[in-house]
Formats: sequence, C-alpha cells, structure tokens
Amino acid sequence: MDCCLWGDSYQETDPGAGGPGTGGPGERIGCKAAEPSRGCVNGVCGQLGGGPPVPRLRSMARGERLESGTGVRLWTVLSGTVALCTALADGRRQIVCLATRGDRFCPPDEDESLNFWIEALAPSHLCELDLSGHAGTIAGNASLSAALFRAARDQARCIYAHLVTLGRLDGMERVCLFLADMAWRVGEHSAQGWRVRLPLAREDIADYLGLNAETVSRIFSRVKKARLADFHSPTEYVVRDLAGLQNRAPILAPHSADKTAAQNASGAALQEMEVHR
Repeated sequence: MDCCLWGDSYQETDPGAGGPGTGGPGERIGCKAAEPSRGCVNGVCGQLGGGPPVPRLRSMARGERLESGTGVRLWTVLSGTVALCTALADGRRQIVCLATRGDRFCPPDEDESLNFWIEALAPSHLCELDLSGHAGTIAGNASLSAALFRAARDQARCIYAHLVTLGRLDGMERVCLFLADMAWRVGEHSAQGWRVRLPLAREDIADYLGLNAETVSRIFSRVKKARLADFHSPTEYVVRDLAGLQNRAPILAPHSADKTAAQNASGAALQEMEVHR
C-alpha cells in the first residue's frame, strides 16, 4: 500500500488498511525525496548526492515521544510542532526548545544528569538524518559540512536567546516575547492582525518559559487588557499590535527575521515525500 504526504496532511491511499507498514503515526518510513533523482530541499539532504547517510521520514502523533538516545541525529520539521524536553529528578519538565515547520535541531546524547526526548505537540512529520558513523562522509563533503554547520548555528542561536529569556526577563517580558515569536513562526496575517493557532497548552507554555500555568494565564489577561492581543480560545489568539507586543521585551523575537524561504523549502520537501512499505 502506498501513502502520500500533501501539504500538511497525511493521507493513506487505502483507508481501511492498518498495522505495521502502513505509515501510521510513529512508524519509521522511507523517504523517496532522498533519492538522487529528486533530492531533498531541506538544506542538508540535498547535499548528500544520493549517498549515505540515508534520510528517513518519521510521522508522530500528538503526545508521542522519542528518546534522544545515543548517536548524532539531525531532525528537520516538515510539518507540525515538536519540543525538545528534559525533566528534573522531582518530575518537573523543561521544554528546552520548540521546533516548527522548517526548523532543524540535533538533540544531545543521553547522560547521567539529564535525559532528553522529542515530544510532538501536534501531529508532525520529521525528516531524520542519522549521522552516526559518517564522520568521513561529512569531512569529505564541503557542502554537507557547511549545511550542518548552519543547522548547528541556527539551533545554538535560538537556545542562547532562550537562555537569556529565562535568565534575565521577567514573566511579562517572557510571555510577550513568546507570543510575538510564535506570531512570526506560525501566524497568519489578517485584517484583524496576526492570527496564531498554538499547539501548546498553558502547561506547555509554562514549561517552556520557566513559569507556572497560573502565572501564564494571569499574564495573558494583562496582555489582553493592554489591547496587544485577543485570546479566542486556549489555543488561538490574534496579535493586534505586533510591534507593541515585541516592544514589551528588551530583546528581539528570535524568529522575527523573514522565514519565507525556509518555509517554502520545507513545504516543497513535504510534497515530494511518498510513504510506502
């Protein structure tokens, strides 16, 4: 049975089929966009020239987790939203970074102090590139090395910005910066402002910003009272004044730069994917 990915949807050509090999959520499946005749346009796979390592497409259901494990793996989000998470000994979760369509990240190896995992906050499709044991291939391919360096640099830039956010910004500044950043990342412009559909619950936002859910809700009320944003549901809001929201924080939103090219590239890659046995 063949399956195809079109846009942000996941379609099986045989709706009645099930079980292993059908391309269901969480199954590791082949990626035809990695074939030399097509090439992947996510910025890294396109530099492989059809040789190893071979990219794989991964479908994740909301709430599904993947342990980071050992080895070096580069992930590219083709659709959806995922979080890189860890937990303290007392059970408190910290979301280290969020990745949306077009983002790339490389989880750290497991160690004795912290255990990391990837968690899907919405139905998501990811491209997995296992780089373990391919140091020679990387060293001998200047274009691939440059693409990997850019991916590592982008991830470091976002993590550094989040470190400053957690270390120096107060609660109001953190929330305003988060709302502005998500508007840049996943917002849709409309006559009313920037409409954002968040796949995150209040608890997820709290775990990302180092706050508690009650504090996040109180700050949302303050943001609404200041007429910076309207909250239509727990997962949807409209930014009425993006500049005003951004100005409430002393640093720029990490994704305020134009991401159109990256989003277009990941969308093209998604349309090239065919899921099959």
